[in-house]
Amino acid sequence: MARLAKRLNPPHEFGWSLRQPESADVVQTQLGDGRREIRIDHAPLPGITTEMLGWWFQHFDGVAGYRGKKLPAYHLWHLRDHLSVSPSRNREGRIAPGSRLHIREVFNRDPRFETDAHVVIHRWDNRGIGFHKHVLGHRVFELDHVFTDDAAGLIYRSCLRVGAASGPLAGLINRRIVPRHFGGATAEAWIRHNVEEVGCFPEFLPELFAAKAIAPR
Repeated sequence: MARLAKRLNPPHEFGWSLRQPESADVVQTQLGDGRREIRIDHAPLPGITTEMLGWWFQHFDGVAGYRGKKLPAYHLWHLRDHLSVSPSRNREGRIAPGSRLHIREVFNRDPRFETDAHVVIHRWDNRGIGFHKHVLGHRVFELDHVFTDDAAGLIYRSCLRVGAASGPLAGLINRRIVPRHFGGATAEAWIRHNVEEVGCFPEFLPELFAAKAIAPR
């Protein structure tokens, strides 16, 4: 815990509250192939558009100028849990399918739920983002976020699938490894974290997008 505390920044405070898990429609399913799926339909995001999110996810690893402060833009997406994000970019300088992403965060600031993951991006555009991770030659983790413009507020769905769909070790992975590394407490911590971070967008992104106030690191 002491080592983690040194990496966690003091929580940022900008006067907004985090959404509660009950604000979203959450469905957890055991798929026929043994994988676990968690689908979250978030409450609408007023004032947010797909254009804003497309810009954000090309710049979210930079430094934001926000309300008189300079801070990692990634910290605005979650004021307490996010540590760092490091994407690779293509020849045009963009984050795109095939790029890699290094994510470090701590769900609920609880050391039991520290995440340090290297993943591969399979979708990254104005309508959605998605990435996945392979272990022992099996795709064992994939997360997709899909966005849709709506007059009542942007519609945002997150869908996480954990486990192997096929392969020689699929049974072992789904029966033994997934419950150990993504059991009930971890899943609930991730759900809370996801609802909280998505719910932050209306609080900061319109202002940041209007000023294009993110500089490269």
